[in-house]
Amino acid sequence: MNDPLPHAAIGMVLGLLEHLREAPHGREDLYKLGGPLGYELDDLLPVTSAARALGLVVIHSGDIELTAEGRAVAEAEEADRKDRLARAVGELPLVQRILQALRGAPHGRVPREELREQLREHFSPGEAERQLSTALDWARYVELFDVDPDADEFLLPAAE
Repeated sequence: MNDPLPHAAIGMVLGLLEHLREAPHGREDLYKLGGPLGYELDDLLPVTSAARALGLVVIHSGDIELTAEGRAVAEAEEADRKDRLARAVGELPLVQRILQALRGAPHGRVPREELREQLREHFSPGEAERQLSTALDWARYVELFDVDPDADEFLLPAAE
């Protein structure tokens, strides 16, 4: 399994993009970000890592800067923003693995425990659950997959 997903809520990533969109040249000193965003350091590092993993920012010489795609996402209307983010989220290895399992499953549903077990090959039990929760947060926002809390199953959207 490739690098783990950074544990950051997608809403916080979008907040970072919005802030950088207003910054001169879409760039800011990485170490000054926490104040204007109201994020603690423990939140800021996963948020910037998540934005980088999604190809929305680059970090170099202590600065964080929007990529062309990051700027497009920050400036997009909600529907286009979700479409753009869906492409980025869908390229992440863990999300691809979940989508493959869902598409191969009867009725497009897979028990959360089955996915958790697969991740335990690479992560501790607690981290496997955190990886699933992060993947679910991001994928739900862009409508790639969802969860049925009553059955504790991941599922494809009805349209698929």
